[in-house]
Amino acid sequence: MTKDTPITERYFRIREYIKPRDSNPYAQEWLNAPLSDIWATKFTGLAEDGFQKLEFQNPAYAAALRFRGDPREYNDTFVIQTNGCDFECSFCFEDRELNRPEHGKGKYFAVREMIDIFLGERASRLKKKLPLNVIRLSGGEVACLAPELILDVQCELEKRGLADQIYLWVDCNLSTTKYLQYVKDDLRELASKKNFGIVGCLKTAGNGRSGDNDFSRITRVRPDYFEKQFETLDFLVNTIQADTYVYLIPIIWGDSETYRQRLWECAKRLSQINANLPPRTNVLRIRDYTPVETNISAAFTEGRPLPKYDNSNYRDWFDRVFVQDQKRITRIWYEEIMPKMFRSDQLTKYRCQIPLYSGAPA
Repeated sequence: MTKDTPITERYFRIREYIKPRDSNPYAQEWLNAPLSDIWATKFTGLAEDGFQKLEFQNPAYAAALRFRGDPREYNDTFVIQTNGCDFECSFCFEDRELNRPEHGKGKYFAVREMIDIFLGERASRLKKKLPLNVIRLSGGEVACLAPELILDVQCELEKRGLADQIYLWVDCNLSTTKYLQYVKDDLRELASKKNFGIVGCLKTAGNGRSGDNDFSRITRVRPDYFEKQFETLDFLVNTIQADTYVYLIPIIWGDSETYRQRLWECAKRLSQINANLPPRTNVLRIRDYTPVETNISAAFTEGRPLPKYDNSNYRDWFDRVFVQDQKRITRIWYEEIMPKMFRSDQLTKYRCQIPLYSGAPA
């Protein structure tokens, strides 16, 4: 991760979602396009390589819709990562030491200190005409394990008069509602604000019952916790009523027909939570960051190898097998499953333009 993003104060980093150095030609065009093209259909759908033209529409588009601005003003995020997670995903982008507090790699900060550091970085970047208008709470896991941090950051933003300028974007692994329940009224109030959005990550495709063994192999968690992912997602959407999005991890054991079945089951389950949740779902591409190989190899030694991986030639497997399987799953979701469920005019919208609730921005 340190090669991919600049580190601030050792404990925070700036994440550019769509990067000037990105080899994706659509990303380069997007960064320099006129504003009239940014909200047009030009950047929706799949590119020629089988992946999305713009994988990371959010938080940029969600923030821009709420604040009536240019999504590129919300492309860069100040990332606060909690040091700890209750999953051990085999594909994880994070070094295991950064997800285990016992290794002592983290540090305690008061929320006011975090915001002070953020504002210092923001001021420095603004001198270079580089906007920094998003705080991202990530991990590890923050939402399910330490939801009070979300509330405290928002409180500090409001105290400083920044809530109408700074968008708060939260990652969630959907592992449990146990701690969320304690602060559900506060979270519901937060969800009514225009500067808040959350994305939950489904660790495989399925409906909670189908896919549970794949989920367990990926996360090192009991299979029945796959069902809890959907319960937590339902809580965010229907109890908290947050502006909620979904990451779907494209790891499924089996052939293309299995992919189709499991993706269909997943889409139907999502639609039971909210009819418009499937087109708000982003099939997340797993990229070859430095910790990924280490985590995949460690999972292999633990007896939970990823599909078709034998630990003999990682590079060949990743490029020839893993990337291609991700591409097949992505195509099936966007070109087969979604067109069965939604009209073409709905599928050419940006994810944030698909409302979950009446009266939501559109």
